Amino acid sequence: MSVPTSRQDVPIDSVSVELCNKSGYARLTLSLALILALSSGPMVNAMRRVDVDFEYVSEQAAELAEKRFRSQRPMPQVLRDLSYDEYQQISYNNNEYLWLQEGLPFAVGFFHPGYLFEDRVDVREFTATHEQRIPYQSKLFEFGDEKLVRSLPSSLDFSGFRISTDLAEDTHYTEVVSFLGASYFRAVGFGHTYGASTRGLAVNSGLSLEEEFPRFTRVWLGKPLGNDRSLTIYALMNSPSLTGAYQFVLKPGRVTVIDVKMRIFLRESVQSFGVAPITSMFWRGENRMSPETDYRPEVHDSDGLIIRERDTNPIWRPLDLDDRTRLSYFSVDAFDGFGLMQRDRLFDHYQDMEADYHRRPSIWIDAKGDWGRGFVKLVELPTDGEFDDNIIAFFEPAVLPEKGEIVNYEYSIQWSGHGEPLGYVAETVTSTRLGEDQSYPGTHLFVVEFEAGKEPADGEEPPEAVTSIGGPSVIRDTQVRWNPYSRSWRVTLRVDSVDKDDAAVELRCQLKFADESASEIWSYQWTR
Repeated sequence: MSVPTSRQDVPIDSVSVELCNKSGYARLTLSLALILALSSGPMVNAMRRVDVDFEYVSEQAAELAEKRFRSQRPMPQVLRDLSYDEYQQISYNNNEYLWLQEGLPFAVGFFHPGYLFEDRVDVREFTATHEQRIPYQSKLFEFGDEKLVRSLPSSLDFSGFRISTDLAEDTHYTEVVSFLGASYFRAVGFGHTYGASTRGLAVNSGLSLEEEFPRFTRVWLGKPLGNDRSLTIYALMNSPSLTGAYQFVLKPGRVTVIDVKMRIFLRESVQSFGVAPITSMFWRGENRMSPETDYRPEVHDSDGLIIRERDTNPIWRPLDLDDRTRLSYFSVDAFDGFGLMQRDRLFDHYQDMEADYHRRPSIWIDAKGDWGRGFVKLVELPTDGEFDDNIIAFFEPAVLPEKGEIVNYEYSIQWSGHGEPLGYVAETVTSTRLGEDQSYPGTHLFVVEFEAGKEPADGEEPPEAVTSIGGPSVIRDTQVRWNPYSRSWRVTLRVDSVDKDDAAVELRCQLKFADESASEIWSYQWTR
């Protein structure tokens, strides 16, 4: 299911890229011809008069769907043979960012093909009336090996692009989003670091058959005006089973938002159709300690999944790791959204000054319109380290689209440093721990902390813990106590141990308060 390009850690060292000081820029309105004549940076091909919008890209996707799928030209062998260290020696020239010299609020850099990054992306710039292709040029990059430069063919494409903005409060352009590998992209809010990724679509993910990875083969970058606070991007998707048109509206900030509009044309029927997929990494946390010697208590980009339906309290599923693939399906009807969250924000819980896991963004998918009945599917893959994305979550419709159908979805993606989306319930799960009590042989303990909306008054009764369990086990005892040290409600569940290695137990717990309010629903899949 996962591919090396999903991590995107290879070419990105820091989320903050100092391109140049934005003070002193004269934001003048120049004619397009004069701008092209005066600006440095990537060269552009001849302009073509066309109105680039979502319908324009949709028409191209529809026409492409009528044709037989053709694979992209392979990357030259000299680039395919690059090692990790050799590829790291290729960097983008910070002085060559598109729109940089014009003092616009956004600037674009590009990724060089090589190593694992084989996809070719045809990049185009568009204005209100024209589009023009931005061709690959070796002068845009800095190479540690001059022999490599001389061996490159004359016709190459970029493998992806990255966007920086000067809308942050500091005086430098700050990178906020990158598109690299298949249909993968990831973003950050100001002050955060890259972590989990999203992608355009997940096809046949989490199944026993081979996963299909649709690719963005062409993108259009909307040239911003001097006072724009958002950037519009269009993308054309292609794969053996489908084509697609995408519109992305990037709105950077402390919470960066990307509004997505998508239209998919099915060449063939698929076994799994994953909308708004999020890909992340979980190696260990409070619920899954590692026996290995490591000074870091926790290692993960995300620690839990949130699912929210209208008029019901949301579900919180802590992520976990096993030596086999774990699949979870959550049925949804009146659907608001879902997300993979990095809820734990304390550095002391990670102790990693390089990866900065406590600063990784939470990702929330806010569904627009009626998505109909379906499932939120969670796939948790085994891993032996932190360098592979082993978590994926997405929405899948109850009735899969078939060959010849056209499918439309709209949603927003929030990338934030908060553990939950805005307007969330107050009583959330802050930790999940597992253990055994020697006083009760044959049982297992689950200790769940719920954040308290307020401290209980003296003599106030604790809330009621409403629990359920499914599988070959039973709950023997439930206790709810106020924890004065973490100022939370602690729920302790004593559960019969599972004897079978392949058995899975589904546990749920929700706190009900005297004022008839309720916490989110803690949901956990326990395997031996």
